[in-house]
Amino acid sequence: MKLNEQESFFSNKINRVIFITIIMNVFLVLMKLGAGHFSGSKALIADGLHSASDIVTSIGVIIGIGIAKKPRDEQHQYGHEKVETIAAFLLSIALIYTGIKIGLGSALSIIHKDMVIPGKFALYAALLSIVIKELQYQITFKVGKEANSSALMADAWHHRSDALSSIAAFIGVLGGRLGFTILDPLAGVVVSAIVMKVGIEIFIDCFQQLIDVSIQLKELESVKHSILRKSKVQCINDIRTRKHGSKVFVDIRVCVDATMDIYNGHCVAEEVENIIRSEVNNVKDVIVHLDPFPEESQQKEVI
Repeated sequence: MKLNEQESFFSNKINRVIFITIIMNVFLVLMKLGAGHFSGSKALIADGLHSASDIVTSIGVIIGIGIAKKPRDEQHQYGHEKVETIAAFLLSIALIYTGIKIGLGSALSIIHKDMVIPGKFALYAALLSIVIKELQYQITFKVGKEANSSALMADAWHHRSDALSSIAAFIGVLGGRLGFTILDPLAGVVVSAIVMKVGIEIFIDCFQQLIDVSIQLKELESVKHSILRKSKVQCINDIRTRKHGSKVFVDIRVCVDATMDIYNGHCVAEEVENIIRSEVNNVKDVIVHLDPFPEESQQKEVI
């Protein structure tokens, strides 16, 4: 499958998955908020608001990924992939905000002793939500990993955090029905902590990408050794990588025989580029700079 065809395939798959999860979330929001309102469950209402934020962020992910797939132009010569990272970054902020809002609401219920015994329907609603949200996480995470989409992976963790919050809501509702009414708003506080934790983790990862974080050092060392073992490169003077959304840019300076002609030097540069593309996933561009290597020292070395 060619690169453009592969990107188009994953783009369609991503949009299909997000559309399915949005439909599921609309159902969950109506069910949770309705069940929470009529049964008096603070935990389920908080969980419903969390699911509502899923709808907004999923729409944001579709828009972000759509823009990220646009080809480069005169104003954006490195492409638009960072828009996907920005979409995930905004998603993390939405998660943190949702977590704070849920936590404050639940904490105030405990302080003001605003607690009631939740109805039985709230218990079934929370249980059904756990199953659906975990299913959403599994399908979204699988496609996000295949497409190497940071925004979709973030959206998947949003679903997982909602599944965990539904577990907390279930425990809270069950505790409330057994007479421990404080467990319901207490579960809301636990939900808020889970949501904020996931949001902060995504925020840190996206922040790293926005300041051009490199690929993992272990992966970088593996690339160096492969180049020195498989090509006519004598040594590596410098290698730099940076993540650009779901893509990777690589700049490398290598030493070759000083007597090598332009054609053979060009062949070595292509060889180095092919090795990098085979070793590193989702490489968008490789720039290879050739330096002359002193004739008196022909042994290969690693910087």
